[in-house]
Amino acid sequence: MLKANNISKSFGDIKVLKNINLEISKGSIVSIYGNSGAGKSTLLYILSTLDLPDSGTVYFNKLPINTLKGNDLSNFRNLNIGFIFQFHNLLDEFNVIENVCLPGYVSSKDDREVYNKASELLVTLGLGDRLNHKPNHLSGGEQQRVAIARSLINSPDIIFADEPTGNLDSKNSQNFIDIIRNLNKELSQTFIIVTHNKNFIKISDQSYTINNGKIS
Repeated sequence: MLKANNISKSFGDIKVLKNINLEISKGSIVSIYGNSGAGKSTLLYILSTLDLPDSGTVYFNKLPINTLKGNDLSNFRNLNIGFIFQFHNLLDEFNVIENVCLPGYVSSKDDREVYNKASELLVTLGLGDRLNHKPNHLSGGEQQRVAIARSLINSPDIIFADEPTGNLDSKNSQNFIDIIRNLNKELSQTFIIVTHNKNFIKISDQSYTINNGKIS
């Protein structure tokens, strides 16, 4: 499904990624590890089109996605990719269900269809009684579950997660891992996760480590 071919990236004189090659199969969970500053988040951003490599190509089903620009790039992201970030990036001026619906509304889908799907996702994630709450009235674990629902609203092919348990305690971290495992089994959802949390190894089909710009 996703293939990185000879991806390199530098910041000034520092070579963060050196000819990275990677293949991700549909329906798999992939975890990527590395020390702070090793380049794992940079690789995630390049794979998800949030950043560009200095050289190399990222293919999604043979489409070179790092060559997309403007509306083509925006449409590709919205329809094919979901994101879960460490700090959730929820909008406090909107309630929970509105936050989940936003990517669906942007994609010009039927409003009622989007709302119904958002409701179903939130109920599935144990947030059926939180639909009209504002994000700042939720716990950290609940906010992360809202972020998961939002990432799923457009039925993306791949969900990218950047340190998704970084701000969660051990109980909520394990709950998050269990949710990812269940979504992968029930929906054949593909996940690429950058993390320090070694517990993701238990549910990953593939695990990689970035060290000195190389992946192993």
